[in-house]
Amino acid sequence: MMIVPAFSSTVLTGLVRNGFMAVIILFIGPSMDLTSLQGLAPLMWVGLVAKEALIGILLAYTFGAVMWAIATAGSLIDFQTGASNQSFFDPIAEYETGPCAGFLNLLAITLFVTSGGLNLLLSALFASYRLWPVASFAPKFGVALLPFIARGATSVMMWTVKLAAPVVMVLVLVELGFGLVSRAMPQLNVFLMSQAVKSAVAVLMMALFLPFVYASLHAYLGPDNTLLELLKSML
Repeated sequence: MMIVPAFSSTVLTGLVRNGFMAVIILFIGPSMDLTSLQGLAPLMWVGLVAKEALIGILLAYTFGAVMWAIATAGSLIDFQTGASNQSFFDPIAEYETGPCAGFLNLLAITLFVTSGGLNLLLSALFASYRLWPVASFAPKFGVALLPFIARGATSVMMWTVKLAAPVVMVLVLVELGFGLVSRAMPQLNVFLMSQAVKSAVAVLMMALFLPFVYASLHAYLGPDNTLLELLKSML
């Protein structure tokens, strides 16, 4: 919950976040076999905590990849429009970001919840305790760990390029057009006009590709996702 943007402390705050975690614990607790944990040495408990933290990182890496990609696409759009110098501290992302990146980050969280990502994440969390019991220390990752990491990094880059490329290409064409105008009429200060025009074009393009973002996120959370299959093979 500390890594996935949808569960950050700024999205679910205070009592709501703690209550949500308490409800999850109430569902998971009765299904755990705690008899095998009796009499464990303190060092073994440290290993169990580290193992559970590793599982949480793997789950967060899987479900947070697409939201990070959408936010990164917004950062590229901000850079291309020149809005990156208008950055502000985003309380959800917890770092400085531009207007497009902040908007797309919030949009990604909303689409993640409405697309069924929350149900899928909770299902994977519950299944992790069944596939990798609490008392089991050493899982057999086999050859699935490296493909999982590579697939996750590739997914972030691929989604970033897919989402940002159409908007960035149109903005590059707009800049080329302003360059030709500046070449033909040097006395005209096109820089003052280009900022507003590029921002308007970016907003229009984002409005046009929002259905594509929703469809892509829905497909990412589908049952044929390779990243989820690799996660299941490791757990």
